[in-house]
Amino acid sequence: MACHVAFPYIDILRYGGKIPHQDDGCATFCCPDVETINVFKIEKIDKKL
Repeated sequence: MACHVAFPYIDILRYGGKIPHQDDGCATFCCPDVETINVFKIEKIDKKL
C-alpha cells in the first residue's frame, strides 16, 4: 500500500518537479493503513559521474 502512495511522489521528483510544502527534492508521506503508523521520507540524490 505504501508503494501506491509513494509512486506519484517518486514520479514528480524523478522528472524534476517540486512537491508543495516540502523541501526541494524530498517528499514525506505516511502509510495509508489505519492500523500502522509509518512515515516515509524519500529524497532525490543527484549523482555526478
